[in-house]
Amino acid sequence: MLSLAQLIKESERIEPVPQVVHQLMDLAEDPEVPIAEITDLILYEPVITANLLKVANSAAFGFKKKVDSVHDAVVMLGLKRVVEMVLLASVTTTLRAHQSGYGLSRGQLWKQSVACALIASAVADRFDASIKHIVFTAALLKDIGVIVMDRHMRSATVDIKQAMEVANLDLVAAERKVFGIDHAFLGGQIARNWHFSDTLATTIQGHHLTDASDPVETATAMVYLADSMCSLTGINAAMFCGQYTHYDRILMQLCLTETAVNQIMSNFYSQKDSIYGLLAIL
Repeated sequence: MLSLAQLIKESERIEPVPQVVHQLMDLAEDPEVPIAEITDLILYEPVITANLLKVANSAAFGFKKKVDSVHDAVVMLGLKRVVEMVLLASVTTTLRAHQSGYGLSRGQLWKQSVACALIASAVADRFDASIKHIVFTAALLKDIGVIVMDRHMRSATVDIKQAMEVANLDLVAAERKVFGIDHAFLGGQIARNWHFSDTLATTIQGHHLTDASDPVETATAMVYLADSMCSLTGINAAMFCGQYTHYDRILMQLCLTETAVNQIMSNFYSQKDSIYGLLAIL
């Protein structure tokens, strides 16, 4: 069995999300926030500024006019997109490593995390866009616990796979059986250790709906649905593909139809090459 305290200590080797990102996320909740307040936050962060301008000037956005300042980026992209770009850049290194214990090659966790974040964001657009930035962030970071647990998984892969195949458990249940803790719960604890909001930490922790009540909190429901969509369409690695026990009731809760789900996925796949091209820049 693994100790939560030891795993949290191990998580300290992961570079945390910069404080400026927390501040940007707080500002993103205020539709009346002046652009100057945003630019003042980023202005003295050279790495964040460089990454933001590099992305904004990429072919993925295709602006005719060069984006030469943080102010221009906020005006042309919008505050919430800027927050997303800054967040993506800040966690790139952390998510890009391979996690062999979970059968993930280099960059695979990064791609499936970004895909889930974008799909969850599209789901939010259909139901409640006011929490879009929370949903995007939670979906992007939902598997942060995987990074810490991976080295323990390497020596327990046979036991985990046996629990999944013989006992018909999903990954989270198998982790609980073998380790006494799962990557989603750990992810929520890491998020709290990084001083994320309780809503964000709770969404990360509960995104598999292992201990779900009815109805599920809206943000958690959106991330669960997006993760399920990634699994059902082959974006997620095999070990992460669950049993989708709550899929139908979450669709009902979010007032979505299969037609709407198919449209969201169609839109994602039509932009997939541009999205992954954008990731290569970060």
